[in-house]
Amino acid sequence: MNRMAHLRTEPDSERFLKEPKFVGSYMIPDNEDHDDNKVYFFFTEKALEAETSTHAIYTRVGRVCANDMGGQRMLVNKWSTFLKTRLVCSVPGRNGIDTHFDELEDVFLLQTRDNKNPVIFGLFNTTSNIFRGYAICVYHMASVRAAFNGPYAHKEGPEYHWALYEGKVPYPRPGSCASKVNGGLYTTTKDYPDDAVHFARSHPLMYQPIKPVHKRPILVKTDGKYNLKQIAVDRVEAEDGQYDVLFIGTDNGIVLKVITIYNQETESMEEVILEELQVFKVNCAVYEAYIQVLNFLQNYNV
Repeated sequence: MNRMAHLRTEPDSERFLKEPKFVGSYMIPDNEDHDDNKVYFFFTEKALEAETSTHAIYTRVGRVCANDMGGQRMLVNKWSTFLKTRLVCSVPGRNGIDTHFDELEDVFLLQTRDNKNPVIFGLFNTTSNIFRGYAICVYHMASVRAAFNGPYAHKEGPEYHWALYEGKVPYPRPGSCASKVNGGLYTTTKDYPDDAVHFARSHPLMYQPIKPVHKRPILVKTDGKYNLKQIAVDRVEAEDGQYDVLFIGTDNGIVLKVITIYNQETESMEEVILEELQVFKVNCAVYEAYIQVLNFLQNYNV
């Protein structure tokens, strides 16, 4: 990561970032080639592609190569492999109108036996003026990679809508790393051809969003009882199978311990609140570090 320290995003291009609010970042390998490692950023920003409102907020996943050195003539000392796409968390509605939870509050990566495929849990709230609510969505890395390996978004000009880019994509594929798995022709992004760097600069947005498991949240809270702020997850083995136990921190000193069960017949989620833990006597926010300590103590009966 030391090689990344002197790089920055493109300051004069709203296509890269538009008033972002960063929530978390993780280095997740794609394969055994360390030169192909990528850093994933989770953030919210004003969405330029939103057709309904110029002030719409979207949650994003951004991605850069860990060995990104910037370009030689363009994007000098700036990210030359930066890509981003929308992270969707929504409740399917009638007539195809979904209720979106667009603002990311927290993100948690549940590690599995395969370090290339952690499970991503996102805690969202809604920026709707109609009601206040929270949702938790789960994502698989296969969906994340599919979006970044898919088509780019493209806009011809100010009066045009964003659309799928159908033109020629330069080599090496914009957003790809200088690594052996990508052909080994380039040992650094500084050697990338100008057309590849220029394309990356003008097309950082991917066309396909990332959708959650089951295409819906695993948990929705709209009762207004709590403001949800933090999440941690523990995977446990029970007699009847495997469960993901959610530890959700609120802004009033309470931790909710919850499991959710997916009903395949009705395609719906059932919520089971195991405990409501009052960890502080006064109203104050519960943060992830405390949740994880509590999780550890409960697992090991300390």
